[in-house]
Parts: sequence; C-alpha cells; structure tokens
Amino acid sequence: MKRNKEIKISLTEEEMNKIEEIAKKIGITKSHLARNIVLVGLEEAEFYQNIGLFDLIKSVKKLRKKAIELSKK
Repeated sequence: MKRNKEIKISLTEEEMNKIEEIAKKIGITKSHLARNIVLVGLEEAEFYQNIGLFDLIKSVKKLRKKAIELSKK
C-alpha cells in the first residue's frame, strides 16, 4: 500500500533523543521507528475499543464531571 499521508508531531528534546538512540541501535530511520510505534499504538487502541474500554472511560469522565458539578452546589 502506498504511503502518501503524513502527520506532524512535536516532541520534547528528550523524546527525540530516545527515538534517535533506539533507531540508531537497531539500524532503522527515525521515521521508520516512529511509524512502528504508531502502528503498535493503533493495535492497542483497537483492542481497547473492542473490549469496551473507551466506552468505560467516557462513562467515568461523565460521572466525574457530574460529581464535580454536584460538589459545587
């Protein structure tokens, strides 16, 4: 599949240094490493979505917001 989409992200100097260090150690480009990291993260996100974790998080956030509102009354 042709890769023709790009995303721009901002990293701290420390984060960039870690990426550079790891990419150099395993002999790949920073872009290749970053893409692999994103793909692993997407797999995790899909898993969490499939088990309903995102819906649970949304519910907890709504409950927390409601609790904060009630505590201010």
